[in-house]
Amino acid sequence: MLRSTLIDELGDLPMNRQGLYNLFQLINGLYEYRSVILTTNKDFTNWGEFFRDENVAVPIVDRLIHHSHVFMLGGENDRLKQKIGN
Repeated sequence: MLRSTLIDELGDLPMNRQGLYNLFQLINGLYEYRSVILTTNKDFTNWGEFFRDENVAVPIVDRLIHHSHVFMLGGENDRLKQKIGN
């Protein structure tokens, strides 16, 4: 049975150094053993901003994109669209 790990809305909240370390340990532990499904509103080029440390961002991104399928989706925010429509 293939098991996946879902990380939803990465980068929506700031991360402290311990959070970054924990995220790296998670990604590194899953790397090449499990599938990781990740959602974010941030472009890869902006990950250094919310990680606040490119020395951590680069190895995380490297492990995530190796063997990956990247789906870049766009569009309007459905929650905002619903609120404006009411």
